[in-house]
Amino acid sequence: MLDLPPDRDAMRRALRRQRRAVTPALRAAVARSVARIVAESHLLRPGMRIAAYLAHAGEADAGPIIALAQRRHCQVFLPAVTSPRRSIMRFVRHTRAARLQRNAFGILEPLYTPRDVIAPLQLDVIFVPLLAFDDRGWRLGSGAGFYDRCLQHLHAERQWRRPKLIGIAYEFQRMAHLQPQRWDVPLDAVITEQCWRATSRIPSCAHRTGARR
Repeated sequence: MLDLPPDRDAMRRALRRQRRAVTPALRAAVARSVARIVAESHLLRPGMRIAAYLAHAGEADAGPIIALAQRRHCQVFLPAVTSPRRSIMRFVRHTRAARLQRNAFGILEPLYTPRDVIAPLQLDVIFVPLLAFDDRGWRLGSGAGFYDRCLQHLHAERQWRRPKLIGIAYEFQRMAHLQPQRWDVPLDAVITEQCWRATSRIPSCAHRTGARR
């Protein structure tokens, strides 16, 4: 686990530097390992509605998970920013033939029409990018609040069981403790190149793999 400054902005800068330093070869190896763990978990089943993301600025690559979901006949959705200033995004349908464009942050997202948009609570699983996580499921994001704002139904009404939120990360992004903000929405699990880690007070790993850094 990293020894990082307590200030959240300084922490984000340090973690972004670490993430950018990951070599392309390691990034590809981690992506393969994470996808293999997802495949072995039998999480993805035909007809499920799965959201993921197109990696940006060194994020752990979810591309192999998207390809796996498509092979298993899941419906795949990606985030699309509708208001950068107000930190609002929507999840929109993504297919192999979809055309992509860069949003205001330089992140690729599908070109879409209103009929491609899905409400977050209609999704089964969302694979979420992050800067850091802890074993209780708290996530340090980019700071813009897109995911927390989009998923407020999970924060406000704990009886909601969908979607399940699964962080995708490098093992070095794991921290001993993150102090949550009042608007934060916790993750149900985190997958790194080492294992699937269900979030709880007592961490547990399954589906260990041999990816190396």
